[in-house]
Amino acid sequence: MTYRELLHAVSEGDVDSVRRMLHPDTDLNRAPGTTPLYRAAVNGDHEMVRLLLEYGADPDRPSGGRDEGLPLCAAASWDHGEVVQALLDGGADANAAEGGGWTALLWCAAQGHLRSADVLLDAGADPDAADEEGTTPLTAAARFGAYGIVWSLLEHGADPARPDGAGETALDIARRWSRTDLEAELREEVTRHAEPGWAVMVARGHADDGTELITAEARDAKGDGFRTARQRGHAAITILLEEALGLRTPATELVARAAPYRDVDEDGETWWAAVHALQKRHDDETFEAAEELCDSGDPLDREFAVDVLAQFGYDAKDRPFRDRSLAILRRLARTEPEPGVVDALLCAIAHHADPEALPEVLEIVDRPGHRPSRKDAMALAAVLPPDDEEGLARLVRLTEEDDAEVRDWATMGLAGLDADTPRIREALAARLADRDITTVAEAVRGLADRGDRRAIDGIHRVLSETDDDYARDLALDGATRLGLDIETVIR
Repeated sequence: MTYRELLHAVSEGDVDSVRRMLHPDTDLNRAPGTTPLYRAAVNGDHEMVRLLLEYGADPDRPSGGRDEGLPLCAAASWDHGEVVQALLDGGADANAAEGGGWTALLWCAAQGHLRSADVLLDAGADPDAADEEGTTPLTAAARFGAYGIVWSLLEHGADPARPDGAGETALDIARRWSRTDLEAELREEVTRHAEPGWAVMVARGHADDGTELITAEARDAKGDGFRTARQRGHAAITILLEEALGLRTPATELVARAAPYRDVDEDGETWWAAVHALQKRHDDETFEAAEELCDSGDPLDREFAVDVLAQFGYDAKDRPFRDRSLAILRRLARTEPEPGVVDALLCAIAHHADPEALPEVLEIVDRPGHRPSRKDAMALAAVLPPDDEEGLARLVRLTEEDDAEVRDWATMGLAGLDADTPRIREALAARLADRDITTVAEAVRGLADRGDRRAIDGIHRVLSETDDDYARDLALDGATRLGLDIETVIR
């Protein structure tokens, strides 16, 4: 075996060949030149990385090729999370730095690699370790717009007030970028690097944290060129950092900040950052501001206020605003015409789970033209008293809807009721033949909880028809509750 042959096999991901080439005295750390471990790390080959570590590769040895450095930094830069974990398991220093003082965590923060950043932070990476120019993971993540990384850094103790080498804090950076036309800025950046005749393209997607990811590229005819990217998480980051620094941004400003991202983020991440910031305050001033927004002529203001009141003060020991919040929500539910606000009201009422709100939920569910959704099922199940036949009839009706998501949530709600009646059991048994396998699993749970052995057919069906972990867990839990032998059931 030659060193070149080993490197080639590593590059090709040929684990079997590399395993045959290696022996206890193989020198995997020779210099100069590229090390096998670095090559495997760049390729994202975690199985190869573990094999090389087993045979003595030094996880903290910088690779000697051009523009190369630490294997951990390479894996982090390419967001190879499994490789990052393998290197850490093999003894890599989570805080080791390469040229310029760049750590693996800094590479993640500067490029928005959330999964790898979380692995590093959980392994003890210093959330405040700066490079030689003073850039911290927090300021780098704020510049990129990496909301999820900023959140994780703060959770791991990053100092929100620490400035970078230019004297800017992460909040300064996030505020500036939140006022920027991000797409125009990225397009201009790649255009500056483009040669005449190059094509400039902009693509949109979503990052791991749910915020929009904008990528701009300039390419020549061969496909070579320049690429840059940013996440549109700067507004959400601004909210997080203001909260971390104890700054009380007015509710009206928060909703104005969050509204433009309502349909841009994958799951309303910026919206919910603003909502949660207000929910944690649980003081009269904030409550009154939310109450005032409930009477706004703008549906987005009302929806925002409803979301705030859904769990306002819930982190306080005795939930001091619960009754006042519910009274406002019930009043609004009786008159609100906008579908988006109605959906928010159903979710908010479900969070409060007070049977007194059943009349408002039934009124919404039975409104002419109202389109059933999973939120109907959530709210009904949350407020339904055990002996209310009218409400039960509505929930059973939702388990029979054409929409699979509605049937699934309604069946889950029905299964979770405290009551045990023939009507509930029959409705659950009817769902064992449902074409949606998750709905079947929810019915299994409900029947098994009630000791109804009709669940057994559903258990076998779920285990034979799906690999979905959630559905299978429900089925196996049902089997346990019914006293079945798990090994026999699985076979």
